[in-house]
Amino acid sequence: MKIACLAAVLLGAALPADAGTPFEAADLYRLQQVENPVLAADGKRVLFTRVRFDEGADRRLGELWLAHLDAGGAVVDQRLLVPASLAPREASFSPDGSRVAFVGQHLGAAQIFVLTLADPVPRPVTSGETVPMGPVWSPDGRRIAFVGRVPARPPMVVGMPPRPRGADRAPEPKLVTDLFWRTDSGGEVKPGAFHLFVLDAETGSATQLTSGPEDGVEPSGLAWTPDGRFLIGSRSGDRVREPGESNLWRFDAARPGAVPVQLTSRPGSEVAPAVSPDGRTLAFLGAEATRSFYAMPEAWLMPLAPGAPIRKAAPALDRPLAMPPLWREDSQALHILFHDQGVTRVGEVDLGSGAVAVKVPVVGGTRLYLPSAGGQFSAAAGTFAWTTAHPDRPAGLGISRGGSQTGSLDPNARWAEGKRAGRIEEVRAKAPDGREIQGWLLFPPDFDSRRRHPVILDIHGGPNTDYGPFFSVTHALYAAAGYLVLFTNPRGSIGYGAEFANLITGAYPGDDHGDLMAMVDAVSARPYADPSNLFIGGGSGGGVLTLNAIGREPGRFRAAVALRPVTDWANQATTADSAAFFLQQWMGAAPWDAPETYRARSPFFLAGRMVTPTLLITGEADYRTPISQTEMMFGALKQRGVETMMLRLPEANHGMGRPSQWLQSILAPIDWFNRHRAKRAPASAGQRGTSGTCGPWGQSRPCNRGFGPPPGRSSRDARPRPRRRGRPARRW
Repeated sequence: MKIACLAAVLLGAALPADAGTPFEAADLYRLQQVENPVLAADGKRVLFTRVRFDEGADRRLGELWLAHLDAGGAVVDQRLLVPASLAPREASFSPDGSRVAFVGQHLGAAQIFVLTLADPVPRPVTSGETVPMGPVWSPDGRRIAFVGRVPARPPMVVGMPPRPRGADRAPEPKLVTDLFWRTDSGGEVKPGAFHLFVLDAETGSATQLTSGPEDGVEPSGLAWTPDGRFLIGSRSGDRVREPGESNLWRFDAARPGAVPVQLTSRPGSEVAPAVSPDGRTLAFLGAEATRSFYAMPEAWLMPLAPGAPIRKAAPALDRPLAMPPLWREDSQALHILFHDQGVTRVGEVDLGSGAVAVKVPVVGGTRLYLPSAGGQFSAAAGTFAWTTAHPDRPAGLGISRGGSQTGSLDPNARWAEGKRAGRIEEVRAKAPDGREIQGWLLFPPDFDSRRRHPVILDIHGGPNTDYGPFFSVTHALYAAAGYLVLFTNPRGSIGYGAEFANLITGAYPGDDHGDLMAMVDAVSARPYADPSNLFIGGGSGGGVLTLNAIGREPGRFRAAVALRPVTDWANQATTADSAAFFLQQWMGAAPWDAPETYRARSPFFLAGRMVTPTLLITGEADYRTPISQTEMMFGALKQRGVETMMLRLPEANHGMGRPSQWLQSILAPIDWFNRHRAKRAPASAGQRGTSGTCGPWGQSRPCNRGFGPPPGRSSRDARPRPRRRGRPARRW
């Protein structure tokens, strides 16, 4: 499959040379971003979330907006529909477009709201402790289905005497029996189960369709049949032994307690169902069961009947989907958003041939903290709405009708006019095994080709994610500080096919290190790059590869920053919020059965070779890569005498917490790199590539590609000598 790549449009975007000031930390609070566009069925109106960052509250705030489109698809007006005080999310139009439902906050709890566009006053239609998720309108617009978490009574220690009135007693203990007792996004999970509900959109009267102590349905998407008789949802299998297993079930929308009918039973995942408008076909997002590292999510189809055959919607695409598929109104095609070589594209899949026609060449990512591909889109009545892509500012709103862009909203246009941004250039290099690796180089706003500039290699996490040529707060601040910022998609990244994403199966970290170093070689050999001032950093999976790199090649980088890293896979596979997934899918064996596998792949056990000054950053409420692992690495490097600092972000999870904590997690690395920059930049110091040498700060030595020490040296030789403090060193 060949698709015309318009990334060059982004990369070559001209930025005014006489623009104002470079990006600064305070600009975060001046930015806005468009997210989650949703078109009405007639394609004439679009809902979207407008995100901003409030400095006083130190919060990320989202407002729900409504835009009207003219006959040509241009935006004719926009207005605020729901303020940030209600924290609106998961908004959708009723089938006739006259009303909007969303989940928002009311009296300190999440509730479903409905507003009528003719009288746009949001009114809560649910109440109580059940937290609603994923509201979906019925075809007739009279009901709303949702998944709610029904609380249960927490277990107590048997035999405890009653608490005396007014007694000053310790908090009640927490009895934990579920492996999934906490999540990174929500913290500790209160006892309860997910169940299916249907409510009357006018009165708010709710009917619970499933019940019991176990989950009746998963909050991974619901779909009505066109006649409004049934709902389709997903149920998970054994989450400990089969963490990627789920199947689709059919529920009777009018009979509480009726036995649901299982529709799929193949090994793998089936979630986010969507029934065709003619009621004949079920589309869903799913992945085949695999023992490989990565299970690629694709669009699947089946007749709407139990046990019906399942087939891929686009068998030749070989690209992962970024969101669930959407049906075209005639039931003859699906609209999909898929990753492709650093960007995401909207495609239309013909159900007869499986061919994919690109409808929107580049959709902008909305992560903002880092330049990850992604974003969202909506389609209705021949109109497309999507988050737009820019190299110098966050995503806006794009509209197309009839194959070309007809309208847009850019909330940052005026702000961008007063800023001076660096350009982004695509970089490609050959890995040691001959594979081509794609990446990008962001230049400083004040770039001068006549002098050498320090280089930061920033590594994405995931590892099954991707970077693209998009704006991010992190990279904008790095570049404004005078650094060339290199970011790339090594093996394991998505958007290059399932085979490329799975090259790290049983070898993560592994040969991806060679991909990264090949990119560093390519950039550091350029006349304007300073090979004596190379720095490295990354978060999550990027933190893994950062620590792996400074352990495998001591001295190649002047300083390193590892944010929320995995350092010990045994710790990760037993204490993370997705422990079962990491053990089963990524490691393939338990640490007690394969201890050497865990040791070989854990950066912690390279600590004895590390000499690079290292900053470690993790949120104290990070349950995806628990901070205990950061503490392990910090303690190891400190005891070895390596210059090390740990930055702990109170209450922050894996997403790095609140806006001020975002900035702290970016500014601290800049300060760390600045402290360790060399003052002079020799013309050829430390260059590597055709010469095959690696230089620690200007000295040449043979390259070391493996986990062992460099040729002719033992691992003990790489260790710094501890400073004596008036007494002999203790020996064990």
